[in-house]
Amino acid sequence: MARNNRQVFRYQVNFGGGERDVISLLEPDWVFRCGLNPEAVMAVVCEGADRDILAPTDVQENGPFLRLLSRVIFENIDQCASLRREAEIQGSGHVFLLDERTPDPGGRVNPVDIIGAIEVINGKPIAGSYQHNPRHRLFTAAGWFRLPSEIEAALISRLRARAEG
Repeated sequence: MARNNRQVFRYQVNFGGGERDVISLLEPDWVFRCGLNPEAVMAVVCEGADRDILAPTDVQENGPFLRLLSRVIFENIDQCASLRREAEIQGSGHVFLLDERTPDPGGRVNPVDIIGAIEVINGKPIAGSYQHNPRHRLFTAAGWFRLPSEIEAALISRLRARAEG
């Protein structure tokens, strides 16, 4: 499975009651020019977390980002070549969109690494059938979530459009 080598960035944001660290996919130069829309914040770093090394328990996922992520996947799932190939192999049933941080997609996959599922009929993904897995986690011991490149590009584009708009 191809790896998506994008970075995540940590920013300090004033929430009114003091500054908190947040994590975003948007690059510092972009954030400096356009700001950091609440939907672009993937997670808030918990107070007292190590400044240099984060553990999964050190972050709280941001609901607005999760909803945007799910919407982008729903709208762009048909652009994912690897998912279309899996649909052809599967034939009928459901194909799972796996987080690309998954070390061995051929074996048992931890539920936190299953982003969602899409229905397949006659080897074709069914538009509008994407269902998000509420057990998926953005950050695990294996690192931050990784999307197929087609969906990653759509997500970054949507995040930037939100910041500009």
